[in-house]
Amino acid sequence: MKKAGVITLCFVLLFGFASLAYAELPANRIALGVQLGATVSQVRNVFGVPDRTTKEQMKSEAYGDFVETTMIYGNNSIVVKFYDENVWRIESNSNNGWATPDGVTVGMPLQGMYDRLGKEDIKSPAENGETLYWYNHDTKSQENRGNLYVFVKGGRVSRIVIAYQ
Repeated sequence: MKKAGVITLCFVLLFGFASLAYAELPANRIALGVQLGATVSQVRNVFGVPDRTTKEQMKSEAYGDFVETTMIYGNNSIVVKFYDENVWRIESNSNNGWATPDGVTVGMPLQGMYDRLGKEDIKSPAENGETLYWYNHDTKSQENRGNLYVFVKGGRVSRIVIAYQ
């Protein structure tokens, strides 16, 4: 009887830890106005005409030489970066009303972020006294749809970045 109890306890612990999953998010939850891969025209349809647009020649071992286009809205409030003609990074740097599909916004309390997203995949110190909460894309789909990076300072979301790793 004692042996059965030990075996049962082992199964409970095993399945308890197995169900402790990271917050891998499906692609439709990794967005900020638009999803990664959106085109210039899709970005303009959502955010409007940018306040400023820059182009910079980039060199990358992974991607080769390319021109990175950056669209800047509202004094760096929203920054959208393009690899070729598709979005590869979106940043929200102020409490500007833009939110992720789960409703995470800059300025919200850390607990509000946790209530919407659950536990992060990675938590680490970042620059400027911020803490990075990193949520991976759903790796089961075998398709990289990007990641959600939430930065927190003073107990509140200070910026949100959607980008490919």
